Amino acid sequence: MKKPVVLLVKSCSVVSKQQVSAMPPLGLLYIAANLRSRLSAEVRILDAKLEPDILMAVRDAIRARRPDMVGISALTAEAFLAHRIAGVVKAEDGSVPVVVGGPYPSSDPETALADPNMDAAVVGEGEETSTELVRVIAEEGPRWSDLRTLREVAGMAFRDEGKVAFSKPRPPIQDLDSLPFPAWDLIDSKRFYGMASAGARRCLPIFTSRGCPYRCVFCHEIFGKTFRPRSPENVVEEMAMIHRLGTKDIEVLDDIANFDADRFDRILELMLGRELLSALNFPSGLRADLVRPGSLDLLKRVGVGEVSVAVESPVPRIQKLMNKNLRLDKVSNTIDLMAERRIFTRGFFILGFPTETADEMNETVRWACESRLNMALFFTPNPYRNTVMHTMFERAGKMHGRVNSIDFEFLGSPFNASELSDAAYRRLYRGAYLKFYLDPARAYRIARDGPFGWDIPRRAYRLFRNSLDFSRLEES
Repeated sequence: MKKPVVLLVKSCSVVSKQQVSAMPPLGLLYIAANLRSRLSAEVRILDAKLEPDILMAVRDAIRARRPDMVGISALTAEAFLAHRIAGVVKAEDGSVPVVVGGPYPSSDPETALADPNMDAAVVGEGEETSTELVRVIAEEGPRWSDLRTLREVAGMAFRDEGKVAFSKPRPPIQDLDSLPFPAWDLIDSKRFYGMASAGARRCLPIFTSRGCPYRCVFCHEIFGKTFRPRSPENVVEEMAMIHRLGTKDIEVLDDIANFDADRFDRILELMLGRELLSALNFPSGLRADLVRPGSLDLLKRVGVGEVSVAVESPVPRIQKLMNKNLRLDKVSNTIDLMAERRIFTRGFFILGFPTETADEMNETVRWACESRLNMALFFTPNPYRNTVMHTMFERAGKMHGRVNSIDFEFLGSPFNASELSDAAYRRLYRGAYLKFYLDPARAYRIARDGPFGWDIPRRAYRLFRNSLDFSRLEES
C-alpha cells in the first residue's frame, strides 16, 4: 500500500470566527496522530478559524499535493462553511473523496449527505473509522465508494440510491491509552487560547475520559453513554507533554471528568508528585453533586484557573424534564466550597425549555443571583437533530421553519420553547445577565478571583454582545 496523503480541515462558524478564543482542533489532532501511527500517512491540518481565507487555503493544498482524502470536521453551527469547503474540493478535483465528521454529521447525517460534494460521513468517534477508511481508499482507489466496500467499514454513513445508509456501528474505543497523543507538531499551538475566561493566555486542551452515563435530553451521544477513562498515568504523561510545549494552562474537556472521584484525585496526586503545577480549567464542567472537598483541596494545590458547573435549572420539574436529576443541595454546597477556596466558578443555565413558565425561568435567575458563582452563562436551548430535545420542540410546535446552521451557536441562539412569547422571552433572557452582573460584590469577587489576561474587557464585551444579540432571528 502506498503512503496515504490526507488533508484534514476544521470548519468554523461566522460567530466563532469573530471571537477572541480559539480552541485547537483536538479531534483532528487525534485522528492525524492515529493515521501517522497506523498507516504512516502524510497528514496536513487546516483550521478555518486561523486562516484568512480557508477556501483559498484548501484550494492551494489540493493543488500542491493531491490528497487521497479530505476530511472535514464540523459542529452543527459550522455546517455552512463545511459545505462550502467540500464544494471547493470537488471543484478543484472531483475525484478526491470528501468525508465529513464531527458532531454535525454524527447527529444529522441526512442533512450532511444531502450535499453531493460530501461523499460519506464518519459517525461517532473518528480515530479508528478514519484510519480504516483511509486504508481502504489507498488500497481500493476509486472502488472505495462501492456500497459493498463501504458497508465493511464500521461507523460510516453514505448514500444508497438517494437515501442515507449506514454500516454497522463502531464500538467505542475501550482502551483509550492505546491512542497516540495528539499530533501537536501539525499546528502552531501558540495561536490557541481555549474556552476558559482566562483571556489572552496560551491554553491547550486534553480529554482524560470519554462518554457520560447521564442522559440529559439536550446532549449528543458522540462518545456514548458509558464512562471510558484513561489511566491516570497516561493522562499525566500527556500533561507533561503539554508542559513541554510551553504552557501550564490546560483545559480538561471531558463531559464528566470527576465521575470516578478516586481516579480524579489520583490524576491530581500524580501531577503533584511530578511537580506538574498547572492552571487546570474545566470549561465543560465538573458534575457538581459528585465533587468532594478533598478533591478541591488537591485541585487548589495543583493549580486551577476556573471550574464550570452545569446547573441548567434549579426547578425540580425542569430538572426532571431535562433528565438532569442533579442533587441541588449538593450543587449549592459545592459552589460554596469553591467560593471558600477562591476557585473561580462559572455556572451554566438554560432558559426556555418546552413548557417552561416565566416563574420557573425567574426562579433560575434568582437562584443564580443568590449563589456564590463568579460567573453565570444563560443559554437558550439548542434542539439538535436526533436528540430528545429536538423531539420535545417538535411536539410543542416550537421548531420554526427558518432554522439554519448558525442558529445552533451556543450563545444567543434563537430558540424559545417556553410559555412566553419570543419578545417577552428575550426581555427575560437579557434581564438575567443584567441582574446577575450588576452586583458590586460579585464584580469585586470576579476581579479578585478571576484568572484573567490583559484583554478581558474585550472578551467581556464580546460575551455580552453574543449572548444578548438575537438579531439572527429578528432579521430572518
